[in-house]
Amino acid sequence: MNHISHFIVDLALILVTAGVVTVIFKKINQPVALGYILAGFLISPNFLLLPTATDIENIDLWADIGIIFLMFALGLEFSFHNIAKVGGSAIITALVVMGSMITVGYGVGSALGWSTMDSVFLGSMLSMSSTMIIMKAYDEMNLKSHPFAQLTLGALVIEDIVGVFMMIILTAVSVSQGVSGGALAGEIGMMLLVLVVILCVGIYVVPTLLNKVKEDVNDEILMIVSLGFCFLMVVICINAGFSEALGAFLAGSILAGTSLGERIEHLVKPLKDLFGAVFFVSVGMLIEPDMLLKYWAQILLISVITVIGQMTFSSIGALLSGQPFETAVRTGFSMVQVGEFSFIIASLGSSLGVTSDFLYPIVVCVSVITIFTTPIFIKSGEKVSKKLYLKMPNKFRAFLANHTSDNQAEHEREGDWSGYLKRYFIKLLIGTSLLLAIYTLSQTYVNPTLSLYIENDIIANVITVVIAFAAMIPVINMMCTKRSILFNKLWLKSRANILPLLTLRSASIAVATLFIVLTINNVFMYIKIPAYISIPVAFVIVVFSMRSGFIKGRSAQLQATFLANFNQKILDNAKKERGNQDTVWVDDILYVFRFRITKIYKRKQVKDFIASRVYGIKFIDIIHEDGTHLHMPKALDKIQEEDLIFGLGTKEHIEAYMMFLDKADYAIIDDHGMITLKEYIDLQQAHNIPIQNRLFTAAIPITKDSEFNKTAIVDSGFVNNYNGIIIGVERNLLPIATPGKDFVIMENDIMMVLGAQSMSDAIIERGLLENAG
Repeated sequence: MNHISHFIVDLALILVTAGVVTVIFKKINQPVALGYILAGFLISPNFLLLPTATDIENIDLWADIGIIFLMFALGLEFSFHNIAKVGGSAIITALVVMGSMITVGYGVGSALGWSTMDSVFLGSMLSMSSTMIIMKAYDEMNLKSHPFAQLTLGALVIEDIVGVFMMIILTAVSVSQGVSGGALAGEIGMMLLVLVVILCVGIYVVPTLLNKVKEDVNDEILMIVSLGFCFLMVVICINAGFSEALGAFLAGSILAGTSLGERIEHLVKPLKDLFGAVFFVSVGMLIEPDMLLKYWAQILLISVITVIGQMTFSSIGALLSGQPFETAVRTGFSMVQVGEFSFIIASLGSSLGVTSDFLYPIVVCVSVITIFTTPIFIKSGEKVSKKLYLKMPNKFRAFLANHTSDNQAEHEREGDWSGYLKRYFIKLLIGTSLLLAIYTLSQTYVNPTLSLYIENDIIANVITVVIAFAAMIPVINMMCTKRSILFNKLWLKSRANILPLLTLRSASIAVATLFIVLTINNVFMYIKIPAYISIPVAFVIVVFSMRSGFIKGRSAQLQATFLANFNQKILDNAKKERGNQDTVWVDDILYVFRFRITKIYKRKQVKDFIASRVYGIKFIDIIHEDGTHLHMPKALDKIQEEDLIFGLGTKEHIEAYMMFLDKADYAIIDDHGMITLKEYIDLQQAHNIPIQNRLFTAAIPITKDSEFNKTAIVDSGFVNNYNGIIIGVERNLLPIATPGKDFVIMENDIMMVLGAQSMSDAIIERGLLENAG
């Protein structure tokens, strides 16, 4: 009971002192976080004029929980889509300043005679500016709408992301001291792969489960479920060799992408504020006046270097990204402080036992000093930038004018190669990580577990291989198949692109083949299978994974669910904006174009124009020379010279197919270009086209008892039974335009179809629109 009494007394002391100090700080317009730090110092054993907190062990525990809640809240505010939104300028600025400050900090620590780990952690801590302090200053000065403020906030987003990964690297470096560089790199790489697996599984599973129960949960249940998931991720990450802070951040970032993210953030905020306050108070309790007097010179030196370094390298980074001089300088003058993330990094070093006792208090003091200077530098940034601009040489001024722009975002549109490579390596990274996870689980968990219940090792091994292959095959299909639109455009653009494209695709197939071979060889380790047998067998399995229509359909289903979950928040907001117009995406995504056949050669049927499938194009109408229409042409329908063919697809699909037609000598592309599907349908009425020749769209909701539920498009019979085509599917608000023939339609999908009057009559007669709402 005495233990509990001490704890309650300490908690009362912490909250009362923190409350009084922060009210005073609020009155004098100073950051609340500094008030918490001062409160911690006032109730610490180092300040004798006030009562002192005695149960330090419990306070440290609460502080650890505070770190978890702070990182969980940071994750809830984070979105993976923010990386794309901030643009290249923010990414370059953040990477330049962080890389430079890590180097400078390490150099300063080494020059002061500190240990290698102290120097590494010092550099890491000095590289992080304070999002909270800068945002507060911008709000008070009404600067958030200025270009430099947008750039700064974007760079801070990147800093937070890099900071999370930096914690992974610091953890690996700390626990691997004395290990060779190659082994350390391998360990970091393995940790990153594990991180990708955790994210992928989390994004696939968590939003799916929340969607099933979100109608049944109130605020209380939602908060408990969210916190349970947060601490589960903390436990998983600790067991995987990561820090608890990273686990909390990942949990928050996964939940942030769901439709309940903002609601969860609102529910968790009071807990974050409470435990976050305890964390900052615990930081203040570490301040020792004797140690500060001993290291006052180092504190001032590091503070000056931090301000000058952050200011200089942030400005240089912004200039290198193409931003104008004034924007760059004002960005540099904003990012002059050591932020709250640095406390978390310092806490990580202390918990790992790799940093000296003096480092944490020194960084806290540096942070306090630099935070107090922040408003001063932000206010002076504009004047200083103008004076520097006027004093710089004319040649340098002309150079900046030629290499920077106020509208830098306009120049950041990615080219075809950069876009293709980005998507290729993301897919390769995800695929490799998942294959590695499946392979590892099959060896370390599945096979040993089966061996406990199955006496015959061969049977246990065969079952293990079957389970592993069943899990690997959809991943291999995702990683190795489907020629993307960018692939097709690059293929057609230049012969020089063909070899590198084939090389990249072969690399994906080689990776998949390697994992199949490893699985076979390691499960049947007592049977030496020659490479000339295992490799061809593995290659056949990979080819089967790529070619099987069944596998394609299931893989597409998994990918659609993953993308819907990943984009859930964006899709949900888009639905709210458009109201009850559930399928308005068809008006924005699908386009119609036309081309005329000039020569037939051997091409006499629609199936002979099979390239349209490769490019995601569907033929919706053919007008013969005599004016007759052939709606929704089938594979064996005849094509004649002078036929006018109308095709349907996304803008990217059509652009790639037009490149294909440009190289052909049997067709002329219509000069009218592309129009939206809605515009095409409206033009039919404007041109008084007879109703029997008009095309219509319809949205068919898929219920549990629908004839299309759990059916691949190729097996749906919609073309033959309804004289129409399926042009899109909306799944969990995710629009999937012109899905492939193997795509499987599921319950709760909305199936978009296109056809003539006969299709409309058929779907109405069979009651397919009764549940459309």
